[in-house]
Amino acid sequence: MKKILINPFAWLCTMALLLTACKKDYIIGGVAEDINKYKNTSTYDVLKANPLYDTLVQVIDNAGLKDKINEAGNTFFAPSDYSIYSYLLSRTLLVQATINQNSKFALDSLIYYVKNNIRGTKDSLLMYLIKKPLTYDVLTDVGTLYATELAGDNAIVSYEYTRASNLGYNSIVSNVPQVVFYTHLWRPYDLSPANPAGDIPNTVGVRTLVITSGILTQNGVIHGLGNSHTLFFYGTKR
Repeated sequence: MKKILINPFAWLCTMALLLTACKKDYIIGGVAEDINKYKNTSTYDVLKANPLYDTLVQVIDNAGLKDKINEAGNTFFAPSDYSIYSYLLSRTLLVQATINQNSKFALDSLIYYVKNNIRGTKDSLLMYLIKKPLTYDVLTDVGTLYATELAGDNAIVSYEYTRASNLGYNSIVSNVPQVVFYTHLWRPYDLSPANPAGDIPNTVGVRTLVITSGILTQNGVIHGLGNSHTLFFYGTKR
C-alpha cells in the first residue's frame, strides 16, 4: 500500500467547501465539482480513477463485486485507503497480541480473506451498499433507516444541520451547514423526530462523517466516508 500524506490546509479547505455545497455540487479534492461530471461513468470507474480508492478497488476486484457495485440504482459509501490501512493495523495488533508478535495482517491477507470469503469478509463489503440512489433531496436531518446489501444489516443515512465549529459552523453566517452521516447499526434503534440519528449512542451504532458527498454516476451515487473510518467498522462494537 502506498504512503499517503495529509496536507492540513487542503483538508480544511475540503471541509469548508463540503459544508457549504449546494445540491448542484459535490466536493472532491477541496473543489466544488459539477454534479453531472460522472453521469456517464460507472461507480467502479469513478473509484478507480481516484488514487484515494486504489486499494479499495483492489479489494473490490478480488472480492468479485465490481458488477454488484455497478448495478443500477445503488449508493456506495466508499471507505478510503486510510480506512483499509486502519483495519490492517488493527488486525495486525490483534495477531501480534494473540498469535505471533512478528506476524502481520497485511493487504495480501485481506485479499486472501475476501477471495475466499473467510469469516464472511467478502459479504461484509456489502454493508457499504444500499439499493437506492441516496441523493440530497431524499436525505433528512432526522435520518432514514435502510437495509444494506449485507443480509440482516441496517444503516441510517442522515443529512444533518450542524452547529459544530469544527464542521464549519460560524454564527456570522446565516445558513447553518449540513453534513451527511452514515451510521452503521449494531443494535435496533427507534428512529424518530424525537430520536434522530444525531442522538444514536455509540453502544447502538457507529456514526461516520461523509467527507465527499453526492457524486452522481452512471448507475448511482457515491458518498466517500471520512478517513478516520475503519473498514468493516472493525473494533467499534461495544
